[in-house]
Amino acid sequence: MNREIHCFTYISSENKLYTIDGNNQITESNIRQLLTIIASQNPEKISNIDFLFNPSNYLVSPFNSTNQFIKGKYFLTTHQDNIKKEILQEINTQNMSILSIKGKAGTGKTLLVYDIAKEFFANNEVLLIHCGQLNEGHLQLIEEYNWEIVSAKYVFAQDYSKYKLIIVDEAQRIYPNFFDKVINEVKHNNSNCILSHDEEQTLSKNEINNKIIDKIENVITSCTFELTNKIRTNKEVSNFTDCLFNKDKKFTKQENTSVEITYLQNLEETMDFINYLQNSSWKIINYTPDGYKTPPYERFKIIGEMTNSHRVIGQEFDKVVAVIDEHFYYKNNKLSTRGYSKKPYYHPTKMLYQIISRTRLKLHLIIFRNEEILARCLELIK
Repeated sequence: MNREIHCFTYISSENKLYTIDGNNQITESNIRQLLTIIASQNPEKISNIDFLFNPSNYLVSPFNSTNQFIKGKYFLTTHQDNIKKEILQEINTQNMSILSIKGKAGTGKTLLVYDIAKEFFANNEVLLIHCGQLNEGHLQLIEEYNWEIVSAKYVFAQDYSKYKLIIVDEAQRIYPNFFDKVINEVKHNNSNCILSHDEEQTLSKNEINNKIIDKIENVITSCTFELTNKIRTNKEVSNFTDCLFNKDKKFTKQENTSVEITYLQNLEETMDFINYLQNSSWKIINYTPDGYKTPPYERFKIIGEMTNSHRVIGQEFDKVVAVIDEHFYYKNNKLSTRGYSKKPYYHPTKMLYQIISRTRLKLHLIIFRNEEILARCLELIK
């Protein structure tokens, strides 16, 4: 809950009171100190304790809470910790190992692989390859903490003989020849490789057709480790997102306080409202621009906002805004798109999922001229 905690214990056999001081040391205390602290408290009356739940207080991201990550101000779930132990044992006992970690958005893949990287960082024995554009957190780790992180486009420029461990994050997006280069170097140098991936987070048709997931399954030397439970988002946002993208998903009716909806039909009003939200501490994530044409979703682009569906991979934000326009609809109960004069290079539905799945605390959906999607959202939050 991000509040100051005082811990006391009384040992009856000694008739003494102890506390934990600011340095995490156990020291002897007295009843006057305990009573003073109790008297100074101002208890809150809360009818629903769930409202105190704020994931941002303890779910630390290596990219959005970099300093806290470096200081170890985070925890792994039991499931994450067990996977970490198995992976470290595999790396330390085998001459060469190629391991796979998979999981959907919000399951903690990035935190886990970066936590593992810290184990090897002291001896400069780890190289992180990020299959996307480096974000501010990457740059901070590189510039302030001397981590070795490169974008996948520099795969062929590395000296792999220096590293005991190579980590490929968002591996589902790497080009096949780049993937083959990394794997060949790992085998040649008898080093180790962790491939972190989520097949749902592909953003273009080429990434889907490359079938990197099949290549991963063919090269790993042990079982695939899978993270199954979402830990980054609260249950309301997670359940809402699943049901928005798939009408066959079961949902629980609840008073949803984590999802807000605004329906608009005028483009100028929509852009004014997006700018208003941005000035009110909401995170605006643009759809990634198409390098060859101008799809309709670029109408909602905020000039000067550098984050887009590609740049935010692996990141998370407390309050996120996403725009759903009139091109989205349900096909066989799955969210899809239609009506583009020219087919976009990047898949709009997958970009929308990437944007929405970055939400850690609250989501604001702006629905533009789309009564079908509005009806579905109202069905979920009523």
